[in-house]
Amino acid sequence: MPSTLSPARPSERRQRQALQLLAALSTAVNGVILLYLWTQADPQRQAGRALPALLISLSLLTLTLWSRVTLRALHRLSVGVLLAWFAANVHSVVLSARPVTSGLLIHLILLALFSFTWLPVRPAALLVSAGYALLILAALASAAPDVPGVILTALTLPVIWHLTQHGLTVNRERIRSEALRTLATTDPLTGLLNRRAGQAALDTAVTVHAHHPGQLWAALIDIDHFKRVNDDLGHQTGDTLLIAVAGLLRSDLPPGGAAIRWGGEEFLLLLPDQTGEQAHARVQAMLGHVRNLRLPGVPPTTISAGLATLREAPSTRALVDLADRRLYEAKAAGRNRLTGPPVATYKDGLPDTPETTPEDARP
Repeated sequence: MPSTLSPARPSERRQRQALQLLAALSTAVNGVILLYLWTQADPQRQAGRALPALLISLSLLTLTLWSRVTLRALHRLSVGVLLAWFAANVHSVVLSARPVTSGLLIHLILLALFSFTWLPVRPAALLVSAGYALLILAALASAAPDVPGVILTALTLPVIWHLTQHGLTVNRERIRSEALRTLATTDPLTGLLNRRAGQAALDTAVTVHAHHPGQLWAALIDIDHFKRVNDDLGHQTGDTLLIAVAGLLRSDLPPGGAAIRWGGEEFLLLLPDQTGEQAHARVQAMLGHVRNLRLPGVPPTTISAGLATLREAPSTRALVDLADRRLYEAKAAGRNRLTGPPVATYKDGLPDTPETTPEDARP
């Protein structure tokens, strides 16, 4: 059964991709710095200062590309590396009494930004406070402490906390809204559009194709003898079959098409921008794919389909009613088949009688 938290998964993927981008950017920047320092006086000593940063960035990039490392672990590891790196820079200032540079201040700001974004508020606040204490220590030991910069950094850290918490709140609300929208429009069992969302999609398609009605097709599909599966094998097996058939139908849709769970074991398919031959061939292919479906403990399954075009029934209700009538004609003719307009004659006008394609026919 599709998870109701599915919107969070794309969000996690986006976060991992953003982390990969940051790690790649950090690797590139440190690589450029290393090349620059190599051109300066005493290149080995100068470059040796930048080499650890490049190796750390490259290691983080490698970990972000390793799918077995969770996003939470990557977040904590990144913050830990930033803290250790910052502490090493402070240690260097304390030992050499060199000036407190803007790079050290920016380092602490980045540490605060990632900590408040990726960690719980209390641990992040403690970590940032410890980082600022280290900054004060570096300023006390430095020959050029940059007191205004240290004070401005103290004012910047609470602003970072406020903005990150506001951003996290907005993001949580967005994810919640996406989840609610998914629940409102998606059938929880099959993941297809539910009937309410499907009706809206159908209304929209009819409006869009009002001037080209021959290019919009609808197919109503029913799983043959589904009640027998439920009665003999149980509802759980029936659900498994519904999910499998729904997946096959969805995979065979044309671009811009929609698969709707219309009710029970019935599915409505919207096939936009299709000729009669294309729509007929596509639905016939669906019948073949379901016919070849094999599930453990489930006997071979077939479906019946009724196909109609907006050109024949120029309204939403008339289109569905015509597809429904043709579905029952397919059932009455023996099931496991498609009933629709005669493809060969449809180019020249509307058919007078429907055409039934039996199970062994080829589109």
